[in-house]
Amino acid sequence: MRIGLLIDDFFPASGGIGRSMQTQMEELTAQGHEVTLIAPDRHLEKPRVGRVIECPTIYRDGLPAHLSVLHPTERRARLINKVAKLDVVHSQTDRGALVLAARLARLQNIPHVHTFHANIAGTHTVLPFASFWGTWAYELLTTRALAMATKRPPRFYSSLPPFSKEVDAHNIFSRMDWRSYGWIAAHVDLVTSPAQYMLDNIERAVGGPIDGIAIPNAYNRPMRDAIAATTRNRRSDTVRFLSIGRLSAEKRLSVLIKAFKKANLPNAELVIVGDGDQRKKLQALAGDFPGIDFRGHLSDRSAIAYELANADTLVLSSYRFDVQPMVIVEAALAGLPTLYCDDRLTTGLTDSSALLTEPDYRSLARGMAKMADPQTRAAYSAATVELVEKMSPATMAASYVAAYNEAIERKAARG
Repeated sequence: MRIGLLIDDFFPASGGIGRSMQTQMEELTAQGHEVTLIAPDRHLEKPRVGRVIECPTIYRDGLPAHLSVLHPTERRARLINKVAKLDVVHSQTDRGALVLAARLARLQNIPHVHTFHANIAGTHTVLPFASFWGTWAYELLTTRALAMATKRPPRFYSSLPPFSKEVDAHNIFSRMDWRSYGWIAAHVDLVTSPAQYMLDNIERAVGGPIDGIAIPNAYNRPMRDAIAATTRNRRSDTVRFLSIGRLSAEKRLSVLIKAFKKANLPNAELVIVGDGDQRKKLQALAGDFPGIDFRGHLSDRSAIAYELANADTLVLSSYRFDVQPMVIVEAALAGLPTLYCDDRLTTGLTDSSALLTEPDYRSLARGMAKMADPQTRAAYSAATVELVEKMSPATMAASYVAAYNEAIERKAARG
């Protein structure tokens, strides 16, 4: 099968989506498929497998990577169409890549699959100003551009879902986000997401089934090997909590730091890996409290493997935002239990491998106190072995191939 993968984010080091697509490329190629990556021409680390088409992007240096937008013009689509004949296109970000993929699908009369990796509807409580503009960008730009790119009627219609805690519809803007997601689903041939709750909430917006497929992110084989080759070199009488991800408001790292200070555990450490616009604020909040260490951004695989191998518990403080953080899978490779506070994060987490708390900092502090016990951590850690087996890259690639074939069949049935 000839597969085109499209992403707006810088490949692959800008975040979890890029790392997930890197694994997809490697596994799909290993299974004999021809994979073409269409990605921004900036900060590109070309993969060792498949084919790469570098695409210009609308982006200003210094801004977050998720503000990068591939050129989605008809001219760009026609240029790519001349050099890449595909059987299916698969967009995995909701900006220019989505619209460009729709144009390619129309030009080549092939199905368009889209994966929802992010949930902007969950950002309004922590990023009211930025998410407000993101909502209107979806409403006025993305959905309209997608409709013009497809030049066909939608498969179904999307409307504002009712106010509901289940779908984060606590205000008009989050409800508009879910309507936009429904609009996107209506204009592609098949949608997937690493998290079932994303598909369920979109169905609430459209008022019926969208026939989406949940496909969890898988671990990366080179990362697995790097972790296995890393020797742990820490004392056993300390407990290290690890956070990996960008330092942005929606990740709620301020709640994590407050929780660590509230727990005030002896011989405890909090290592924060990542960078972002909240770094100075978070460092000021941490102050001179002992044990809090900011590592900064680590793009080298061996450096990330070192942090995972030398930690004791992964901590996630985001709430109602993440879909499936890649770090959950990577932590499981290192045998790390997870402490988290978002009950909708079910992929890669079970009651036996992770501890769920309420989202406030006091509850997270109590969770840290519980995870400080070595026997408790060992019991949770033992259950991560089974999770790793379920999240293998071969399983993920096979699931995507099945989804591509399903999309091809659906398109043929619709004529």
